[in-house]
Amino acid sequence: MSLMKRVLLLIAVLAGPVLIGTARAQTAAKVPPAIIAVIDSQRINREAAALKNARQQLEQYRAGFQSEIAKEEEKLRNEEQEISRQRSVVTPEVFQQKRQAFQGKVVDLQKRIQERSQSLEKMLNSVRDQVTVQVVDILKELATERGFNFVLDRAQVQLFVGDSIDITPEVLKRLDKRLPTVKVALPSGK
Repeated sequence: MSLMKRVLLLIAVLAGPVLIGTARAQTAAKVPPAIIAVIDSQRINREAAALKNARQQLEQYRAGFQSEIAKEEEKLRNEEQEISRQRSVVTPEVFQQKRQAFQGKVVDLQKRIQERSQSLEKMLNSVRDQVTVQVVDILKELATERGFNFVLDRAQVQLFVGDSIDITPEVLKRLDKRLPTVKVALPSGK
């Protein structure tokens, strides 16, 4: 789920009871006009210092893991060649046993690669969750300070005139101050 979708979902959850209460009170009082602010969630995802830092940490980890995998793949290629050379020397039963053992190693490596990829994705999502919490807090502060009561994602706005309602630069500034880096809990071992 994208960062802005999470932010908008949190805002909807928080604003839901207010909107229901407002709808009930609509007969007694007028609904205040919508004062809109716009945020560019894609820009925040690209430019937030914490997310850049997390992606850098994860990329370093991924590069190390890729190097490790490349070595293991080379060993498996050599083992496969050795098994192929032995085909005419060993009995069919022995060859089949060696082939099955080799296939097991290949499957194990593929499984480990998949588990690491899923683990990296979970770690990045955890960082995004941390950023989302901060963005929601910042949006609440800015709403109080500037008086807006509705936030739209720039990607969802059909017509956007001027930057006066775009709060993205201020959100980024505050986010980078509060959360300049995030320590990613990288998995250890193989």
